[in-house]
Amino acid sequence: MVYISLYDELKRKLISMELKPGDKLSENSIAIEKNMSRPKVRNILTGLADEGYLETLPQRGSVVTKINKDMIREATHAHLVLDQAIIVELVNKRKNGFELEMVNSYLDLLKVDKIPKDEYDMVMLEWGFYQTLAKECGKEHVYSFLDKIDCDMYRLSSLKYLTYNYSAHNSALNAWETTVLELKLMTEQLNSCKIDLLTVLCSNRYNGFLANAGVLSGIYSEYFE
Repeated sequence: MVYISLYDELKRKLISMELKPGDKLSENSIAIEKNMSRPKVRNILTGLADEGYLETLPQRGSVVTKINKDMIREATHAHLVLDQAIIVELVNKRKNGFELEMVNSYLDLLKVDKIPKDEYDMVMLEWGFYQTLAKECGKEHVYSFLDKIDCDMYRLSSLKYLTYNYSAHNSALNAWETTVLELKLMTEQLNSCKIDLLTVLCSNRYNGFLANAGVLSGIYSEYFE
């Protein structure tokens, strides 16, 4: 239980950028602080390294990796292809008279949780919607091979919320409100079987990632390769 708790704690800090690129993690210090054996801590750090969040360096321990814009380009292309294939399946399912129960329920969840606790929760809720689309058509494992490059997509999402989630005036939506609106539009178009509009929404999402990578790498140059 402690093992899982430490893994979740570190991953949350990595995605939320509380642990920033370049930060060092000491296996020994963590073991002492958490009263865990060093082999268990090492296994956790190795797992996070396998997911792309950490790099193990001789004599230096584990260091938080920088965000790689090339990886983001690869990930956006892969996600766009997969998401569009999933959207086609869901539209066909809807045309055959089936309700998109999981997708509709997920949107209801977002309406209840109007204000997530922090940027990490925003990232998980945003990406959870697209994972729910995959589950709705029985392809919940379709994104598993992207784990290694999705770490940068998650951290970019977190930076987006950290940077653009200012208090909005009547004339503008903040980053989270914009995301909720996009997910609402996606759900409405899925239920209406508007494949052309869905394709545009999907393309806009990933073009947004590329645009954010360009802008945010200028603001937080120390976080990017």
